[in-house]
Amino acid sequence: MKVKQLSAFLLFSTLLFFACNQQDEPIPFKYESGIFVVNEGAFGGTGTITWHDPVSGATEQDIFGKANGGAALGEFAQSLTFHDGKGYICIGNGTKIVVVDAATFKYIDTIGGLSKPRYLMPYGDHFALVTQWGADGVSGTVAKVDLKTNEIVQTSPVIGSGPEKMFRFNDDVVLIPNSGGYGIDSTIVTFRLSTFSVVSSTKTGGKNPAVCALSNADVFVLCKGVFGTPPVSGWLGVADEPATGESVPVFSDDLCSSPDGSSLYFTSGTAIYQRKNNTVAPFIQQSAYGLTCNPSNGRLISTDARDFNSAGEATVFNPDGSIVERFATGIAPGEIVVK
Repeated sequence: MKVKQLSAFLLFSTLLFFACNQQDEPIPFKYESGIFVVNEGAFGGTGTITWHDPVSGATEQDIFGKANGGAALGEFAQSLTFHDGKGYICIGNGTKIVVVDAATFKYIDTIGGLSKPRYLMPYGDHFALVTQWGADGVSGTVAKVDLKTNEIVQTSPVIGSGPEKMFRFNDDVVLIPNSGGYGIDSTIVTFRLSTFSVVSSTKTGGKNPAVCALSNADVFVLCKGVFGTPPVSGWLGVADEPATGESVPVFSDDLCSSPDGSSLYFTSGTAIYQRKNNTVAPFIQQSAYGLTCNPSNGRLISTDARDFNSAGEATVFNPDGSIVERFATGIAPGEIVVK
């Protein structure tokens, strides 16, 4: 009888021990899908990442900090790229890219030796291109990074200032718009991966080209324009046909296309604009800093940075422009990634 009681006691103690351990060491949440907003952060502060689940409506702020004991990313988080089970976060006012586990956002490594990195684009078996502005914000270069070692293996100038978000034209060719950085530029360079060099440079019809998008088999480029007295309007047109474009409101940004390629969308101050059937017009009256289109359902997602010193907000729109939902973000919400 005592043996049975002892065995039962030991079994109960073992179960209690495992139960306590499970409570003390919770399973980390996995960010396997959802909407990720890259918050640049305030001057002198740190960037953060907001995660939102459009199915449940759940939102979490600073998921990198939460996953890493309150660690900070650094000043001005610029972009986030998911690739091969990892997330790569470019810190735009620094010298690094922070590498995290794509599902948990646990820190893995740092890619150092960079200078104001902007965007990362994986290619080949284990390489990536990284655009960077340089320490002075105008000495543009592109770096080749080995994603197995997280080290820079090659660097090339881009014959321009402020190289921005890259567009993969085909297996060997990448288009890189030169946004001017802290200066002014008007060129897009054609970059060949096989030779790791600039093939050609094309002058656009506007100032400070920042992003490209595909619409009806044409590659369009959006130029931000220039603040000043007087201000220089933005410009939207086919990348290799500068004479065919048209002026758009100054400081336009974040060009994206609908899933079927029939429409283009971009932000500009207090409105989201649409280009459809060769006509550009305001589509949604909404203050927008960042913008993307969900490729699976065509919903637009925009961010409002408000005063750039307090929490921002993201809004999800149906393809017809009606609001689906809103959710809070961190400070200065910029790039939006749908996973």
